[in-house]
Amino acid sequence: MNIRIQILFLIVLYFCYGCSTPKFYKEIKSTYESYDTLISKYGKEAVSKRSFDPHKLVMKKLSGYLQHSNHIIYHYSRTTRKWKGNEFSGVVFDIENNKYYYVTNSEKQPRKIQVDTAYKYPEDNYYKFIIENYRQGKIEYLKKLGETSNISGYRTNEVIYDIDLKSETIQKHMFRDFLFMEGKPILGIEN
Repeated sequence: MNIRIQILFLIVLYFCYGCSTPKFYKEIKSTYESYDTLISKYGKEAVSKRSFDPHKLVMKKLSGYLQHSNHIIYHYSRTTRKWKGNEFSGVVFDIENNKYYYVTNSEKQPRKIQVDTAYKYPEDNYYKFIIENYRQGKIEYLKKLGETSNISGYRTNEVIYDIDLKSETIQKHMFRDFLFMEGKPILGIEN
């Protein structure tokens, strides 16, 4: 009888652990606007229901890396130029361990998340530029760069999530993308 109880306990524990949401995802999801609110803001043709949640995929993929962290900064950007595309990229900065995790996917395999700890072009690291300016309290500077950038055509909204589980604080900041080459923004805006 005792073995049956132990097996039952292990099965329940497995299902509870296996079905749990990834660390940090619950906090990210708490910042989402409702589908109806998005439609009222942007119109039905501009809002689509996705077949997957990219943030959940990213946090699930990084769950092993972020196991011992309670504070992250997550910068997310849709990189596709298609109106309803699924391609994205970003970075998660683990504050406690001072480590960057660069995440990407592809349009062909949007659910397959690639994680790298080194950026391919270190001298031209847009993501590190974003994180460092955010950490210095320059979110208004990033917003200003996005507002004054003269990129023609499709523009993307980018998001920074600052999640501290210990202090239970969640911050979400949005800004527009901007031109960035040779390690700096193209525009000569002072920070």
